Amino acid sequence: MKTLYYTLLFLCFTAITQAQEGKITIKQDKEIETLLDLYVDNNKTTKHYYTIQIHSSKASQSAQNAKEKAATDFPGWPSTLDFIHEYYKVTIGKFKTKFEAQQKYVVVLKKYPNAQLLNPQ
Repeated sequence: MKTLYYTLLFLCFTAITQAQEGKITIKQDKEIETLLDLYVDNNKTTKHYYTIQIHSSKASQSAQNAKEKAATDFPGWPSTLDFIHEYYKVTIGKFKTKFEAQQKYVVVLKKYPNAQLLNPQ
């Protein structure tokens, strides 16, 4: 009997209540759009980003194999193979913020325990 009473009471309250409707008008300075466009353009052209180095060796074939393995382990992440000071270095990812890079670094460490998080140059 109580459940029937509470059910009817609940249905009555839900039938009576109505959602509020309204109109929102946002007024902002036109310079904000210009600043946002500049910000987006700057982010597209910036070359400063965090990467994760997963391999470093003097053997080019070993580095190439590591790059191919990284492409299968982390699809969609950009990977690069660079020759710097007699070493072939494989890096993955392009992360704009240190926070994002650290989160991805934790994931990469599970497959590549010797990985290193590299700061932007």
